Amino acid sequence: MKSGPTWLEGCWVVLDHAPDGDSVRFVPDRPIPVAQSMPRLRWSKDGALSVRLLGVDAPEIHYRRRGQPLWRQPPPWGERAAQALLNFLGFPVLQRNPAGRVVGAEPQACRGTLGILRVDRYGRALALALRGEPPREYHGAGDALPAWKDSWEVSANRELLQQGHVYPLVHRDFPMDWRGSLNTSVQVARMQGKGVWRADRTHCGIPWSAAQTLRDTLESSCLIWPFLFRRLVDVEAGFRPAGSAMEWLSRLNRHAGSVSLSSINGTVPFLDLITFTDGKLRLLVPPEEIVILS
Repeated sequence: MKSGPTWLEGCWVVLDHAPDGDSVRFVPDRPIPVAQSMPRLRWSKDGALSVRLLGVDAPEIHYRRRGQPLWRQPPPWGERAAQALLNFLGFPVLQRNPAGRVVGAEPQACRGTLGILRVDRYGRALALALRGEPPREYHGAGDALPAWKDSWEVSANRELLQQGHVYPLVHRDFPMDWRGSLNTSVQVARMQGKGVWRADRTHCGIPWSAAQTLRDTLESSCLIWPFLFRRLVDVEAGFRPAGSAMEWLSRLNRHAGSVSLSSINGTVPFLDLITFTDGKLRLLVPPEEIVILS
């Protein structure tokens, strides 16, 4: 990546929204130039941008396939990630309704900085979330590069990974300058058993039995890498002994899309990264080593 983020000053907002551990809303101080330069951005009625945090993947608390009921991962991990993100941004006190929307907050808005790297296919700003003002060095051409490199270190993105509140999610355009820090944050949190890593079953195995449905397994008993959770929900079928395991895994491979590994060039079939033995599905490599290409 040759250039740094597009920095926007403004306010983080939460009222009448349902923020989770990797998404939040931001109201820029100067919205018109932003809308003109990034026409694909999605805006809410209150003038807020939809923001997806770069490099992180929080346990799902409201994942929905089109036309299907909501799915969620086992509590309380998604709720803890959401609270950790909002605490970092400056919202220590929140009230939510039963649907998860924020109906009260103190304060109601917090000054902050958004560092947008790109707009994703859903119109969300894929970005860094920072408290306070942007790195002032960025406004000088000669000092731009050091400032944006250092911005990862003070971001909510890195803090959530470091404390184990979220999993990593690395797309192919994730800046190489930040990958070492991301990997270290994840590996130390996992080694120390912080947050989600205390309960994670991504590598020890996700069990299925004839009496247990996919929803039972994923919503009640198995916390796994959210990317894999979403792909399993997309497949929308549990393993049935009377069916073909290979056919089911092939569907998972198609839904996972193109992936690679940080240590190699070229694509890798997702099937090469998982195994299904003894009635358990396992991911064979740490999620921070998987690069999402699609």
